[in-house]
Amino acid sequence: MATPGQLQMFNKMEQSEMFGLDQRAMNPVTGKIERVQIHPDGKVPDAVVFHIWLEDHTLGNSIRMELLRNENVLFAGYKVPHPLNNMIELRVQTLPRCTPEEAVRLAVRNLKAECSSMLDQFDEGVAKLQAEAAAKELPPAGHAPLRDGGAARASPAAAVVGAEERLAAGLGEMDDARLEADEEDGEESPSPEFSPEA
Repeated sequence: MATPGQLQMFNKMEQSEMFGLDQRAMNPVTGKIERVQIHPDGKVPDAVVFHIWLEDHTLGNSIRMELLRNENVLFAGYKVPHPLNNMIELRVQTLPRCTPEEAVRLAVRNLKAECSSMLDQFDEGVAKLQAEAAAKELPPAGHAPLRDGGAARASPAAAVVGAEERLAAGLGEMDDARLEADEEDGEESPSPEFSPEA
């Protein structure tokens, strides 16, 4: 008799089943394994059911929302038929002047543009934040000249590197001053390998 732990091992999916296309993704019409399958809906005019493999709610809800913005789309909905099959069923019904395939292609194009715009805005925000952080690390004007003769830095990354160099130089000057003070007092600084116990 199998223990409960052993039974779980039999029900566990392999990685190739979760993230790879197998016989479950075979299109019954063409007999080929396809990631996106198009099945016309015989009950409703101008309606199509898309079976999209290796996708989940992330893409399903995004495409559904983008399709609903289109005035030619009468209905757009999706479902995940079974949680162990990484597949969504996207059902789209359009007006006769537009096909469901055209509506989905337009929705995908719009989503690509939105994602690209979000990435650009994110990159601009990160660059602005880095520039502000670098400006906070620079000393106030008039206290310490920049090493390159006062010229402005080319990028925020260069400003950060310059601040790190100044910090290292300042720590080196403090170490030199401490050594000079020890020599004036007649004390020898202990070697790094040996430190007396307190």
